[in-house]
Amino acid sequence: MEDEKKKVTIAALMTAPRYESVFARNYIEIALKKWNIPLNISQGVYYGQCMQVMLEQQVENGIDFALTVDFDSMFTARHVERLLAYIAGDEKIDAIAAVQPKRGCGDLLAANSDGATSIEWDGNPVKVDTAHFGLTVIDLNKLKDIPKPWFLPIPNEDGRWDGGKIDDDVYFWKCWHEAGNSVYIDPGCRLGHLEELITVFDPEMNIEHLYPKDWVENNASTVD
Repeated sequence: MEDEKKKVTIAALMTAPRYESVFARNYIEIALKKWNIPLNISQGVYYGQCMQVMLEQQVENGIDFALTVDFDSMFTARHVERLLAYIAGDEKIDAIAAVQPKRGCGDLLAANSDGATSIEWDGNPVKVDTAHFGLTVIDLNKLKDIPKPWFLPIPNEDGRWDGGKIDDDVYFWKCWHEAGNSVYIDPGCRLGHLEELITVFDPEMNIEHLYPKDWVENNASTVD
């Protein structure tokens, strides 16, 4: 985690709900401890505000890289090592994220301006327009001069929060690109996304595993 010239400083940032998975937190702390990376945690209902405040603090402290973490991300020290090695060793990479699927559907948490959510991988990191913050390294020297706010939710043309809206994280990457910075994803670094499953017996008394949304749909006629 350091080169021949100077020690690289890294801080991990995570927003957390009041209650979270102890299982996931244990593995997050194990992975970060391997590299002596401190974990900074913010609690609050406004994700974008919490993230910006933490990032501002690390910029003010002169930290080189922020490693953003989601409380439901499952990863190891080797995942962390791989991302840090790429951003420290490749000048064209200003931010890099692990590959992570969305909960409940498995879609890729990354996209390009053409809307594509699938990629072709040749063994190297892939440049994208938007990523996520589940396990992402950001060069803070490239962030400090970007105008604020860095996170801002914007409704669609009808003022609604459905199709066409811009979420906090997407707005961040929009600002990131407008400042001339790049973001990549590394398909060789594949982390897990912790989610809930409901276990039920089907009519033949065989075990069936359902995502919560599927259980609700299956029982919609009987849910008050």
